Amino acid sequence: MNKNFDIIRTIGAITRTIQMDSNQRFRELGLNNNLYIYIIRVCEEPGMFLGQLADTIQIERTTSFRSVKKLIKLGFFELSSDATNQKIKRIFPTKKALDMYPQLHAYELKHSNYLLSDLSIEEEKQLALLLSRLKY
Repeated sequence: MNKNFDIIRTIGAITRTIQMDSNQRFRELGLNNNLYIYIIRVCEEPGMFLGQLADTIQIERTTSFRSVKKLIKLGFFELSSDATNQKIKRIFPTKKALDMYPQLHAYELKHSNYLLSDLSIEEEKQLALLLSRLKY
């Protein structure tokens, strides 16, 4: 078996495991399909424009726009026109999103710490460097 497949399959397995867990954990809030990630990003960088959010999450823009519309309906986001270019819509978290952010961030931090718990600080740095060099 090709070792390259093993590496990419491991990355995929990690992603799917976290996605399944987060879908189950946040389902009652309507935050399945990784919608919690949108809330984290917008709370951390309020005022991003729609395309910037899609690029940050590394997801197709039309998929991201549909997700943002859902999060607006659920009361997590508000859209506002840009002050200089009315065509640009900026995304802001609502109080509901800001109140939920600590729980979502703690969830993300818990998984990150668990995944990296067997690595030394030097190994974490090495992994970060290697991942930054992947083409995706």
